Amino acid sequence: MPNIVCAVCGAHSEQPLAQPVEPREPPDFDTRPGEPLRSTLSHWLQSCPHCEYAAPELSYAPEGVAVLVRSDEYGQCVGPFLKHAFLLDQLGHHADAGWMALQGAWFFDDSGDGGLALGCRTVALQFWKKGKAAGQNFAETVPEEFALVTDILRRSGMFQDALGTCLDALEDEELPPIIEDMLRMQKSFIEKQDYSRHSLAELPDRPAGSTRVTL
Repeated sequence: MPNIVCAVCGAHSEQPLAQPVEPREPPDFDTRPGEPLRSTLSHWLQSCPHCEYAAPELSYAPEGVAVLVRSDEYGQCVGPFLKHAFLLDQLGHHADAGWMALQGAWFFDDSGDGGLALGCRTVALQFWKKGKAAGQNFAETVPEEFALVTDILRRSGMFQDALGTCLDALEDEELPPIIEDMLRMQKSFIEKQDYSRHSLAELPDRPAGSTRVTL
């Protein structure tokens, strides 16, 4: 592992280096990539063991970050993903902060801490709502945003909100086929109060000649 100098406190530490790998499996409904990429999650961020600065590259810190890292609010964030999400939000990158919080949910899913995973999903939705108010989209299209929020609400056990979001999205007559398929399957999961993770691999094959789009 390379020895990195923290841009906030100047301390040296050995940090993991994420290796570029391509997923061979379809992603989950919340876009978490399939294996083998999904198993590299713990290497997506570097964290200083001295000041707890968390970032993709510990050797770089934007202006103002050092002050934020020393704040009480930063210290109360649990785990590197929520810490970095806090920094992104404070710097005005609300949509990116939401994605970082969602990755934090994946991290806590893996560690078996459902309470912290739920908290991360809640924070992700808050950041995305804040971002939308500031004109920041968190997905390439509105249908993708609806599909993603539906899954996060369902995974959080907020089944009524998830159902409402799902049904609102299904009213769009120009939904891409894969989004429509996801939402219809989500509806069945919601009705069963199923809050477990599901993958695009579960989607049924469409009739020959139909076209899928890539999410």
